[in-house]
Amino acid sequence: MYTKHFFQTLAAFFISFSASFAQPVAKTVVAEHYTNTYCSICASRNPGLYTNLSNHPQVLHVAYHPSAPYAACPLSMHNVAENNARTNYYGIFGGTPRLVIQGDVISASANYADAALYTSVLGQTTPFSLRVTLMPFGSDSVITRVVVKKEDASSLTDLQLYGALVEDTLFFAAANGESRSYDVFRKSVWGATSLSITAPAAVGDSLVYTRTSAVNAVWLRSRMYALVMLQDADKNMVQATRSANLPSAAATPLMAATTTINVFPNPANSKLWIKAADSVFPISYSLYEATGRQIQNAVLEQAQSYIDISALPKGVYTLKLSNGAAYQVLKN
Repeated sequence: MYTKHFFQTLAAFFISFSASFAQPVAKTVVAEHYTNTYCSICASRNPGLYTNLSNHPQVLHVAYHPSAPYAACPLSMHNVAENNARTNYYGIFGGTPRLVIQGDVISASANYADAALYTSVLGQTTPFSLRVTLMPFGSDSVITRVVVKKEDASSLTDLQLYGALVEDTLFFAAANGESRSYDVFRKSVWGATSLSITAPAAVGDSLVYTRTSAVNAVWLRSRMYALVMLQDADKNMVQATRSANLPSAAATPLMAATTTINVFPNPANSKLWIKAADSVFPISYSLYEATGRQIQNAVLEQAQSYIDISALPKGVYTLKLSNGAAYQVLKN
């Protein structure tokens, strides 16, 4: 009897001890923003939204570019299917700008600059924590690693895990007059739809998910990060978080060339020089703006040639050479 009583007491102690460490964690707020570079209304309303976000640094932001009502938007054309899929997820395809906060669709007529826009969702807690890291993998891929942990008791079992690869800032002159685009959605981590998962069973349990994604040559790696969201069956946001940015790869090849080629200076102002052994030439090149649109294409004939970029606006560009090399260059 003594032994049985001892173990019952010990078990009760450990249950009580574990319960004392079970507690909810702060819930991160995420604003999903739907905009378009041809949308003049977006150009007039986005500045107020961005100012409001800057005053709420704890709120995460991601901008999708659906193909409606302006299919010519280059940021939409970069990944039409997955931009549209997230828009359709909330049933708001067809007009921009739109805003979804914590999985709730905000009225199209709402004032996005209103300081009280996030008041009702700040300061909440959740039973789940999220961690995400974005790591380079080889020369042309990244790995997204997500950890979902149950921190407190919860009846939630069926959850949706959504991940996005995001570029924090794009510098280019949009058709609607905007010169910068912030937190631009580039690619879904698990495809056009969320990943259906079963929540960890016990407090303290964790689940780990990884995914390898190809890197598009027009992305500026040093500005890329992963954003993940955990939602319930009713699309309510359970938790969200973002990774740190990838290590800078500016001024280094995105893809190795078979022969050493020097591309300089970087940043450049008017001329971008290409220097290599005589045997490399002639060599053709293509130059792409940050949206993925090709803006120059020609053949370089001489062992030391230059590309005239003096007429280009300031920003980040991708240079691809016909021998397989690709470089990110900055025009200043």
